[in-house]
Amino acid sequence: MRKIGVVANPARDKNFALTKELVSFLPEKGVVPCLNYKMAEEIGFRKYAVTDEELYGGTEMIIVLGGDGTMLSAGMKAMKYSTLLLGINMGHLGFLTDVDKSEMYLSIDKALSGDYRVEKRMMLDAVIRQGEEMRQYTALNEVAVYMGGMVDAAVYVNSEYIDNFFGDGILVSTPTGSTAYNLAAGGPILKADSNMIAITPICPHMLHARSIVVGSSDIVEINVKSFTNDSLKAVIDGKQVSNLEEDDSIVIKKSQYYTHIVKTNKLGFYDVLRVKMFGKGGR
Repeated sequence: MRKIGVVANPARDKNFALTKELVSFLPEKGVVPCLNYKMAEEIGFRKYAVTDEELYGGTEMIIVLGGDGTMLSAGMKAMKYSTLLLGINMGHLGFLTDVDKSEMYLSIDKALSGDYRVEKRMMLDAVIRQGEEMRQYTALNEVAVYMGGMVDAAVYVNSEYIDNFFGDGILVSTPTGSTAYNLAAGGPILKADSNMIAITPICPHMLHARSIVVGSSDIVEINVKSFTNDSLKAVIDGKQVSNLEEDDSIVIKKSQYYTHIVKTNKLGFYDVLRVKMFGKGGR
C-alpha cells in the first residue's frame, strides 16, 4: 500500500485536532499514514508509528501541517531522500505551503491522483571554518552572519574580493529565502525556481552597500574581520549554529540537495507573491 508521512507543528495544530482528522482520513484513500513515534504515541495512533528514517525515506510524500518554519524543518530531513513535501498552511504567510487548511482535502485528493507539479528548490551548503575545525550545514532559506552591534566582514565571490561590509551582518540567500529575511533586510525578490544567490548586507553603515546577485555556480566566502559586541552568530535558516570569532570564515555554495515541494494549486510564483505579500487577489 502507498505510504504517506504526516508532520505537524503542535503550536499551530492545537491538541493535534487536524492531525488526528487527517490520519483517520488517509486510510479511506487506501493510504497508510506514517508518524514519528512521539507524535503517534501522543495522538493515539501507535500502529502508524515509524522511525524518522522510515518517515522521511520510506514514504512517497509527506503532508506538513504548519507554516514555513515547519516546512523548513521537514525539508532539512527530507532532502537526502528527495521526498516530496505537501504543505498545508496553518501559519501566517505560508510561501512554501500549497494551500490553507480549508482546502486541505481537495489538495490531498489532487496529490494522490497525480494532479500536481513539483518545485525543486535550490539549497545552500555552508562550511564554517574556525582555525583547523570545519563544520558543514545546509540551508533552504539563508545563511547569516549576524549580531546586534557592528561587524566588519570581507566578502569574496570565487576568491575575488568584493568589499568589506560594515553593519549588523551579512545574509546569503537562496531564491526561496529571498522573500524571507533577505526581503526584510532590503534584498531582492528572486523567482523561486531560479538558480541565483543573493548577498545582502543587514543594516549597513555604508551608503553604497547594496545586495549583490550571483550565479548558483559561484562560491561566496565571508571572512570576519572584527565586531563590537561580545558575540557574533552564524545562523542557518533562523537557527544559531555557532558563535564566530575574528578570522573565522563561512564558505557558501549551492548544495547537491534540493527541497521538493508539491503544488496542487494553479497559482504561479507571481500570483503567490501578489496575494501573500501584496495582499491583492486577481487582476
